[in-house]
Amino acid sequence: MSIKIAVLNLMPNKVETERHLKNKLCSLDKNLEFTFIKTATYVSKNTDPKYLNNNYKELNDIENQNFDAFICTGAPLEKIPFESVIYWRELTKIFDWARERIFSSYFICWGAQAALYHHYGIDKYLMKEKISGVFFQTKHNQIDPLTEKLPENIPVPVSRYANTKESDLLRYEELELILGSKDSGPCLVVNKKNNEYYNFNHFEYESDTLKNEYLRDLKVESKTPIPTNYFPNNNPKNEPIDCWIDNSKLFFNNWIELISINKRKK
Repeated sequence: MSIKIAVLNLMPNKVETERHLKNKLCSLDKNLEFTFIKTATYVSKNTDPKYLNNNYKELNDIENQNFDAFICTGAPLEKIPFESVIYWRELTKIFDWARERIFSSYFICWGAQAALYHHYGIDKYLMKEKISGVFFQTKHNQIDPLTEKLPENIPVPVSRYANTKESDLLRYEELELILGSKDSGPCLVVNKKNNEYYNFNHFEYESDTLKNEYLRDLKVESKTPIPTNYFPNNNPKNEPIDCWIDNSKLFFNNWIELISINKRKK
């Protein structure tokens, strides 16, 4: 039994993001089929057009196909108002399509903020500086299927310029905070009615992803802070350790198992 996953990849380096997701999800010994989606109203400037044409679909190509799961990645757009994003109208159409036709959706970072804004009007708030590093997230819900067997406190990579207020989330009965940190804010939110999971952080990151982002930002701003709780002894010369890998695999396995159970019921 294969599980079909539609992935809207909004990141500039699409090949890297594909690898992140496939490495975590395909390590689960599950039969997964990925269909990668690109926007029609904006053409990526960072990925070879020929590669996109050969490996990506647009919504019009696949909207009548059957998928079991949907993933929306983040995008480096946190400093821009949602409605000012070139492909915003198309994006909301994709969000509505996923909610209507797909059993479970997983939104990452800006993708999570964008989906919550579209569905509930919950806005993002820019912070004074980027929050980057590995922060322990505490379980707020002990019985959600995605956090089953995970420890009480879970290290998760964080990398963003904007935050979502817990008080805004709590205004909606169908939304529930599952993971969060007093230092980095809400992490994982669920809408159980629609089996939607919103993760403001990055279980999919590889061990050197935050390092590469830090080195990139350092070229632009020499005073870029070192990612918190990331480099051993807080020294960027030391190779970081992927302390979240086991938890991230268990987390994604829980999500795929949730989808598998639903598929077997059909």
